[in-house]
Amino acid sequence: MADEKKLDPQILKERIGKHLRTADEFTRFQRFEEAIKEIESALELDPKNNYARSFLERVKLMLKRSQEKEIEQATPPELSLEERMAQISFHLSAAEEFINKREYKRALEEVAQVYKIDPKNYYAQAYSERIDTLLLEDSNEGAKIFKTIIQPAKADAAQPPPMDRGSIKMYRELLKDVWLDGKVTPEEVKEMAAMRDMFGITEEEHSQVEGEIKIEAYLEALRIAWRDGVLTDMEQKALQSMRMKYDITQQEQSIAEKRFEEIKRASKSKGIVLLVDTDRESLVNVGKALKTKGFTIYMAQKIEDALQILITQTPNLILSEMLFPNSAMDGIGFLMKLREHPLLKHTPFFFVSSVTDIKIIQASYRLGVDHFLKKPLDTDTLLAIIEGKLRVSK
Repeated sequence: MADEKKLDPQILKERIGKHLRTADEFTRFQRFEEAIKEIESALELDPKNNYARSFLERVKLMLKRSQEKEIEQATPPELSLEERMAQISFHLSAAEEFINKREYKRALEEVAQVYKIDPKNYYAQAYSERIDTLLLEDSNEGAKIFKTIIQPAKADAAQPPPMDRGSIKMYRELLKDVWLDGKVTPEEVKEMAAMRDMFGITEEEHSQVEGEIKIEAYLEALRIAWRDGVLTDMEQKALQSMRMKYDITQQEQSIAEKRFEEIKRASKSKGIVLLVDTDRESLVNVGKALKTKGFTIYMAQKIEDALQILITQTPNLILSEMLFPNSAMDGIGFLMKLREHPLLKHTPFFFVSSVTDIKIIQASYRLGVDHFLKKPLDTDTLLAIIEGKLRVSK
């Protein structure tokens, strides 16, 4: 190890980076013990690496939670024959339902539950073989669908990589810690530069993330300062001091204050509703009806546009079409993405669609949609449902 420490600094840096990138990949696949070994190897090369030390603590915590979850999911107490048969019947019925909907992964999950109860169950084996056959038959069709989904992205190939990848999220959290006291030290500058090198984060991405963090911090300060509806001289000076401390530009200040004004306006309304539909006429008609009843409305004809709106707005309710023929993401994908978002996962989400198949509607409810409305919409009924839902949510 002594010889490794005498290596050229650039080579040493590359080796450390390789260990941490490998650890990041292992973490993504929940191979926490292997990730820990890689991070520890990086720390042997550079014991003072604060990022590696912080990364190690996070992965150890993930491992601990994973182990606790495994304990919780340990084999349940012995069931009676009647109880076992009832559970097996339930899981196989669910598997059959998922097979009919071509949701083979979820069908296999149900079959796996049967194997836990009875590892040699004949019916479970038959279902497994059936699903394998269906997956094989579906492979060609799946390839075509995948190709269709990927093609729209080719026209947009010149755009930068998405800002929601794991390394960006990690970088954002670390940058928040760095900016916590409003002052970045030279050591922290070096550490963040090393982080960008390791995970391929561009200067443009760094600037965007840093700008967002500063805007969020200033926006939160505005909320606190205006909590009583009056901005005192002392609060004005505090905000000015914060702008200097965080090096907030005129543009960043303007963005934060604009968002704050929108928040204030929305607070006087019955709530913010985001409408997403390819049919512009439907958007306009529903939006107009909701506005007349005191709601603040945002509209988008594409899910991609809706996601952009959600960067700066937090709606109280989302009303979305299910079908988006020329989009890489449909309404179901939109719903699932929001259910993973820490701030929006509990936001009421309604589907509005011409789909009438009861099985599709039932599946939507199982996936977490709050309400399914059929076109053409009756605006009076829609208003009653929305007002009732938001009243319950509050």
